[in-house]
Amino acid sequence: MLSLPMAQAEEVRLLRFAMSAESPPTSYAHNGEAQGILRDMLLALFANLPQYRLEFISLPWSRAQLEVTRGQADGFCTFPSEKRKGYARFAARPVYVWDYGNLVYHRDNAQGARIASATSFDDLRDLRLISQEGVDWEIENVPGFIQRYSVNTPPQMIHMLLRRGAGDFLIMSAEQAHYYASRFGYTEQLRNAKVDFIPNSQVPFHIGLRQSLPDIEQIMAHIDQAMVDPAFQVRQEQIILQYRVAGIR
Repeated sequence: MLSLPMAQAEEVRLLRFAMSAESPPTSYAHNGEAQGILRDMLLALFANLPQYRLEFISLPWSRAQLEVTRGQADGFCTFPSEKRKGYARFAARPVYVWDYGNLVYHRDNAQGARIASATSFDDLRDLRLISQEGVDWEIENVPGFIQRYSVNTPPQMIHMLLRRGAGDFLIMSAEQAHYYASRFGYTEQLRNAKVDFIPNSQVPFHIGLRQSLPDIEQIMAHIDQAMVDPAFQVRQEQIILQYRVAGIR
C-alpha cells in the first residue's frame, strides 16, 4: 500500500458550507455568524471527521444556493430536490427532518383537549387555523374546509395565536414554535400536539456537496459512514430535543 508523506497525511481539508441567514431556528445568522440546528448538526458530525475543517457563510437562501452552483461554497444542507441534484451530490441519510406534523395551540384554549387528540382534519373542522399567506405547502396539504386566519410571517402567526387568540391552532414544527415562543415570552402558554395525518409533513434536510468538488466521492463516503455512527445519532436526538424543550439558547 502506498503511504503518504507525513505532511500530506495530516493535511486538513477545508469545506465551506453556505447557510441560510433567514430561517430560524433551522439556520440563521446572529451578529453575522451562522447559528441554528443545521450548523449544530454539521459540527457534531464533523467532530468525528478530524480530517476536515468547516467554515460557514450565512447568506440569504437564494444567494447561498448560488454560491454552491458557482463553486464559491462547497456544500449546504437542504431538501434534495431534482433541480439541486443537477449540481450537488447528497448524503444518503438526512441530517435533520423538518416535521410539519405538529399542531400548536394555547394551553388555555377550551378546545385544547380536542386539538391534542385529533386524528384527522375532520376533527378540527369548525376550528380556526392561523395560516401564513402564500405558503404553497399549506395550500396543497390542508383541506379547504379548515377555517383560516392568514398573516404574513411565522412571528405574526405566534402572536395571533398565543397573544391575540385570533385562532385555535397553527401548523409548525415543534422546534420553530419553541424558538418564537421563547423569543417573545410565550413559552408558558405554548402547547404542541404531534399528529400523523398531515400529508407531506416531513421534509428531510441532507448534506449536499457541489459535484465539481475534487474528491467528492471520498468525502461523501466519509460523511455517509459518520452519519450511521450510533454516537452521532444520539447527538442528533440531543440537539433536536434542546431546541424543542428550550427554544434557542
